[in-house]
Amino acid sequence: MYHDLELVLQHDLIVEWKEHYKEVFGKHTLLLNNRLHELPVFLPENLARLIETTPSEHYDFVRPGAIGTKKSQWLQGSIEGAKGEDVLRAVEEGRFWLSLRALQDWDEGFKQVTSKIFDELEVKVPGFETFKHKTGMLISSPGAQVYYHADVPGQSLWQVKGHKDVYIYENTAPFLSDEQLEGIFLGTTEEEIRFEPWYDEFATKVTLSPGEMAHWPLNNPHRVENHDEVNISVTTEHFTTEIRDFYAIIYANGLLRRAGISGNRHSVGAMKYAKMALAAAHKIIYKKMVQQSSGAKSPRSFKLDMTALDFMADL
Repeated sequence: MYHDLELVLQHDLIVEWKEHYKEVFGKHTLLLNNRLHELPVFLPENLARLIETTPSEHYDFVRPGAIGTKKSQWLQGSIEGAKGEDVLRAVEEGRFWLSLRALQDWDEGFKQVTSKIFDELEVKVPGFETFKHKTGMLISSPGAQVYYHADVPGQSLWQVKGHKDVYIYENTAPFLSDEQLEGIFLGTTEEEIRFEPWYDEFATKVTLSPGEMAHWPLNNPHRVENHDEVNISVTTEHFTTEIRDFYAIIYANGLLRRAGISGNRHSVGAMKYAKMALAAAHKIIYKKMVQQSSGAKSPRSFKLDMTALDFMADL
C-alpha cells in the first residue's frame, strides 16, 4: 500500500490552484480541488485494515442523535476486537460516526500525506508557516450530523466519499461570543456552542463532493449535515505563530474573566506578552493537575455488536 501511496504523492494533491487564492486563504471560505480521494488507503480493504489497527486512544465511535436533536443524545462506543469491514457495514446501515484522530502519529502513510499537504500549502501561500500538524478521518452514516461548534487550530475539511453540507458562520457575536470562545480555549466549554436556527440566514453554505476541500477563517463556527449516503472526510489541523499567540491571548482572557476582568481579543505590545506568560504558566499547572486525575472525560457505554438490531450492546 505504501508503494502505491508513494506513486500517488509524486504529483500535487492540491490541483487547479489559482494564483489569487493566496490573497484570500485563511481570510474567506475557500474551496480547493484535490486528489486526496485517490489515495489507496480509501480502498475498502485498506480502510478496514486501518480501522483494525487504530489504537484505542485514537478513535471515537459515536452514536449521534438524528438531525435536529441535541448533542446530549450522543453516546460513545467501543469497536475493540471488531473487524474493520463490520465497522464499515455498521456505519453504512446504522447511525454512527467513527473519528480516527492524529493519524500522522501512528500511521506511516498518513504521516507522509500530512507532510505533503502542508508542504504544498506553504509553497502556494507565501508566509504560511505552520507547525503542530494533525490529520484525522471521519467515517459517518447517511444523514449523520456534526453539531454547531468552533475549533481552536486552523482547520480544513477534505471530502473523500459522499456529499455533505457545511454551514459556516462568522467568528463574532452573536454567532460566537468572547465568553464562548474563551470557554472553548480553556476547555471549560465543549466545542459545541449555542445555536439558533436563524443563524442559517447568515451562513455560508458549502456542499462538498469527493475531491473538494473547504478552508475557512480561524475559529469560524460551523456545522455539518451528511446527504443520504456514507461520508468519508479527512480533517487537517495546524498552528501558525499568529494562531499560537491568539490562542494564548484568548486563554488568558478566559482566566481574567474568572477574576471579573474582561479582556480584548486583539491585545498588542506589553499586554499581549503578559497574557501569553499568564496562559503558559496556567497551562503548566493545569497539565500537572490533569496528569494526576484518572477520570475519563467521555466513557464508552456500548460496544459494536453485529447481531443486535441497532448494532449496539451495553458494555
